[in-house]
Amino acid sequence: MNMLYNYKECIEKCGSNYALIKEIKKGNIFKIEEGLYSTNKSPKDLEIFLKKHNNIIFTMESAFYYYGISDYIPDKYYIAINRDATKLKNDNVIQYFMNKNIHNVGLTFIDYLEIKNIPVYNKERMLIEVIRYKNKLSYDYYKEIIAYYRNHIDDIDLSLVLDYIELFPKSRLIKETLEREVL
Repeated sequence: MNMLYNYKECIEKCGSNYALIKEIKKGNIFKIEEGLYSTNKSPKDLEIFLKKHNNIIFTMESAFYYYGISDYIPDKYYIAINRDATKLKNDNVIQYFMNKNIHNVGLTFIDYLEIKNIPVYNKERMLIEVIRYKNKLSYDYYKEIIAYYRNHIDDIDLSLVLDYIELFPKSRLIKETLEREVL
């Protein structure tokens, strides 16, 4: 199993900078970039992204892909971050800024391929997100996601969805759209 470490974690693991350099020369640890090390010569981009950015939650296209709801492979990372957090300066990221009272609502962790503990919103929260951001999605993509939810409604905890909806602005509109297009 591949492990990624920042510099501080490497020093704790190896004991000193000198020992870290020896491990790199032996090929037991690989320097991926400044301050980032791995036990694998070529870690996955998603692993690197997760190690470099904490307090993010995957949402929208990324979440739908990781869950297998859509087979569209996003070309960027779609993440939710706290509205008070600093904006990430990364062209490969689409950021959704969330109020702190809803940022962690529905947070769960999933495994995707060999990558463990990916922070993502649960499917119930993602149903709300697709309704909230339907105008930012292509019509066909939106219909694909809604069709998935319509066909898998028995796998969704509707009471949880209704509880979540009450936390969001425009909750009445979200509820009406849910009733009209999914239920």
